[in-house]
Amino acid sequence: FLKIKLECSDMYAQKLIDEAQGDENRLYDLFIQKLAERHTRPAVVEY
Repeated sequence: FLKIKLECSDMYAQKLIDEAQGDENRLYDLFIQKLAERHTRPAVVEY
């Protein structure tokens, strides 16, 4: 679910799960935070 919704790698999704330490509410909060961050942060463009 995380990987699909955030369009991220397996490793990034696993790090979010590890950071939540089994707390579903914490994981949900992290998910919402990262989703909001994705919509507000501009994409990195290399020249």
